[in-house]
Amino acid sequence: MLPSPSAAEVQKFTVEPDKSRVLVDAFHPWAIGRFSAGAENPTGEFEIDVEDLRQSIKGTLSVQASAFRSGRSGRDKQIWKALDAEHNPEIRYRIDKVDSSFPSLAENNDVFLTIHGMLSIKGVDRPATFAGRVRRKPGGALWVRGEGWVKPQDFGVPLLRTWLVSMKDSVLAIFDLTLNQSK
Repeated sequence: MLPSPSAAEVQKFTVEPDKSRVLVDAFHPWAIGRFSAGAENPTGEFEIDVEDLRQSIKGTLSVQASAFRSGRSGRDKQIWKALDAEHNPEIRYRIDKVDSSFPSLAENNDVFLTIHGMLSIKGVDRPATFAGRVRRKPGGALWVRGEGWVKPQDFGVPLLRTWLVSMKDSVLAIFDLTLNQSK
C-alpha cells in the first residue's frame, strides 16, 4: 500500500536555535516606557507540507523561562521570579491550526499566517493566536516570524512594576525562527 500523495509531501523541520529567538515587549501606562526581554536558543519541531499549506501543520515551540534577558540583571530576576522559572522551566506553544494567505510556499515570497494553538506558561494552558509570515529561503530553510498579544495574568504571571506602576495587562509576544529541514 502506498502513502497518499499529501502524506508523502509532509516534511519535518526543526528550529535552528542559534538563528532564532523569542521576545516579549511589555508596556507601562502614562508613557513611562516599555521594556523588552528576549530568549535565545528556542527549540521545536514542525511537520509542514510546503506545497500544500492547507494540510494540517503540526509542531511545538519551546523556550526556557530562565533564558529571557532584558539587559538589566534586576529586571531579569523579576521576570524569572514572575515566570517561576525554577519550578516551571519551560514555556511551550503547540500549533493546533494554521490559516494561510496562499496554499503553498515559493522561494523568497512571504505567506501570511494566522496561527492558532495552545500556549503553556507556569503549567497553565490557554489558547493563543499569532499573526505571522513564513518565507522559503534558498536551500530549503524556512523563516517564520509572528506576534500576538498575551495577558500574563491569564497564566498566573504577576505584572511587573516600574516605579510602583504596573505594566499594562497585555504583552506583545514575538517569535523569529529559522527552521531547517530534518534529515
